[in-house]
Order: sequence, then structure tokens, then C-alpha cells
Amino acid sequence: MKIRTQPDPQPASDTETLAIQTRSLEFQWQPRQKPLAFPDIHLLAGEHLFLHGPSGAGKSTFLSLLSGMLAPVTGSVTILGTELSALPASARDRFRANHLGVIFQQFNLVPYLTVLANVTLPCSLSKLRSKATAPNTDEEAHRLLSALAIPEGLWHRKVTQLSIGQQQRVAAARALIGAPGVILADEPTSALDTDNRDRFLKLLLNLADKRNTSVLFVSHDHRLASHFHHRVELSGGHA
Repeated sequence: MKIRTQPDPQPASDTETLAIQTRSLEFQWQPRQKPLAFPDIHLLAGEHLFLHGPSGAGKSTFLSLLSGMLAPVTGSVTILGTELSALPASARDRFRANHLGVIFQQFNLVPYLTVLANVTLPCSLSKLRSKATAPNTDEEAHRLLSALAIPEGLWHRKVTQLSIGQQQRVAAARALIGAPGVILADEPTSALDTDNRDRFLKLLLNLADKRNTSVLFVSHDHRLASHFHHRVELSGGHA
């Protein structure tokens, strides 16, 4: 696997907080298959990383390892000081609900829920994120939706009545609510034109900056790299 960073994320000092750290990370889908090898990442709290690579390079697999949806064959994943790779699946699920905001490529919004209910859903699943929005979770959702330019007239409609671009911003608001320490985004801009794509990225990163949230953004489109502090490139291959 070919790796390029620009600039190279450096290990944290004693006074800095690491949001994401991976070491000697490998994963294999089948026992006889050669494992995929992934780069060592050292991303500070509040910094943003762009992960680029063609289809088949392992971008979504890497994101699944970082979120705890998959466990590595070897190596470690540490998120916000917790070694996620050492936890059982149930504990990884709880950690993800409390500390990670995930924006999926297909958004994964709940179709029968309203815009507002989709955005506040993480607070229903996590006491920690609910506490972070106290005293009023709905008001925090209103602020995020307004910041992401979702008109108030849409807040009580089902998400299926929104455009693709609007659904994307709702997914971002859902990921950001409750001030998670890390946002993981899996090619959420792939269906957008250039103007809407760039506008969305600026809104997402500006909101993350206000909350000192780190963002790891996965995409095959290298033109997006200029929005981020760091870049890692995966070119495919095996350990």
C-alpha cells in the first residue's frame, strides 16, 4: 500500500490531545486472503484529515476500523485516548454512540422519521451526547439545521421529502449533535455538483472547528484535499 501524507501528521506532545491514533493496522476479509495494511495515523484534536484513494484501496474498510464496526487482525486503533481495538464489539458500539459522529455515503437517515427526529436520534442513543445538548436537545438541533441552511419549514417533514443535498446536510447535523470528538465521513459528497460540494465541506468543517471536533473525510476525489489540514493517500495493495 502506497502512502503519502501532506503534511505528515506528527505524534502529539505531552500537552496535545490525540483524536485518532493507529499503529501497524491490518485487516483481512477472508482467512486465506492477504491482509490489507493501513498507515499509522496521528491526528490531533480539532484537526482535519483527508483520506484519498481509488475504489478498492480500502478506504471504507479503514473507516470501519476507526469507527469500531470492524476489528483489526493486527495493530491498534486509539480514539480520544481509548484503545478501541481492544474492546469487545458491544463496548465499541457504546463508544461509537457516545464519541463518534459518522456520515455515511448513503446518509443512512431513518426514512419514516422527520428531519428533526433524525438529527436528535444520537442523543436518544447516548446519555453523554444528550447531556452535551442540555437543557434542550431540540434547540441544539435547530441551531445546527439553521447553520447548515435547512429551512425551518422542512424540520418537521420526513427526510424522504428533501433533496439529496438537503439530506446530506441533515446527516451532517446528526453527526455533529452532542459535540462528538471525532467525525468520520465516507464519501458523503459523491452525489453533489462542485458548488454544493464545496459549500457543504466549508459548512461541515466550520461547525467542527467551533466544537474542536476532528474530521476524517474519505473520498476518491483528490480535489477536495485543499479543505483539510492533512492528507493521506491509499493506493491499494496488501501487507
